[in-house]
Amino acid sequence: MWIWVTDSRTNTADRTDEAAQASDAGAGRSSSQGEAADAIWRGLADLDEKLHLQRNIRLLTPEARVLIHLKLNGSVPVTTAMQVAGTSYRGFYAVLERLKQAGIVATVKDPQDQRVRRLSLDPSIPISPVNR
Repeated sequence: MWIWVTDSRTNTADRTDEAAQASDAGAGRSSSQGEAADAIWRGLADLDEKLHLQRNIRLLTPEARVLIHLKLNGSVPVTTAMQVAGTSYRGFYAVLERLKQAGIVATVKDPQDQRVRRLSLDPSIPISPVNR
């Protein structure tokens, strides 16, 4: 059950195989390793969401939820990241500031709509659920 995606442009099912392979190649992984890693991230995110819906408990921090979402979906509008974080408006901007200060994420203007800001993961940051 993957319910985080609210914007059809960021649905992982819409990602082309070429885009996924390019992303995996850029991270120094083979396609099968990248798919396995993505499955682990999805499973963790799904478990967090399931616990939240059933027991009102969060397994992951807001920062972790945002990072996993960016890892799986690429650049997303800040409003989508805010929904994923599951925090208040004010709380999200504290999360965003911590991620920016750590140099993990960046915000840029959307090329199609200059009013929209997009959040993206720094590609030089290796985020892998398994160390090999």
